[in-house]
Amino acid sequence: MLIKEFISQQNKSQIISTLLNHYKVHSVKVKMKSMKDYAHFDVDRGTLELSTKYRTIKTSQIKEFIITILHEIYHAMDAKKYGWRKFKDMYEMEMNYRIANDQDEYKDNKYEIAAEKFGQQNYRKWFQKFKKEGLF
Repeated sequence: MLIKEFISQQNKSQIISTLLNHYKVHSVKVKMKSMKDYAHFDVDRGTLELSTKYRTIKTSQIKEFIITILHEIYHAMDAKKYGWRKFKDMYEMEMNYRIANDQDEYKDNKYEIAAEKFGQQNYRKWFQKFKKEGLF
């Protein structure tokens, strides 16, 4: 039996597209970008920026990849729910609040905590679905 060591670009694109469509944020554009983080949702441009670290994904990275995509999709869902400009203002106010209270602007940010929780809670069902479909 052949073990797939990497997810193909086509399958990676299908995973991302399926998730964007399911959560009704299919207007979000996806682009690869060299960055320190694994991914970032650019509220101003409505773009999910994926690190070039994810250009190829080993099967050992699938869990982290799916959680990351779900996390960023949650930000896109918030932006859609509140409006792009309002969500950006809300997010920045939260960052400033955390800084003013000697907390970490990212790790203690309620929007980041909610997005990470969403990714962790929904990862397993998507992992099982994509595995069943033979995407990895």
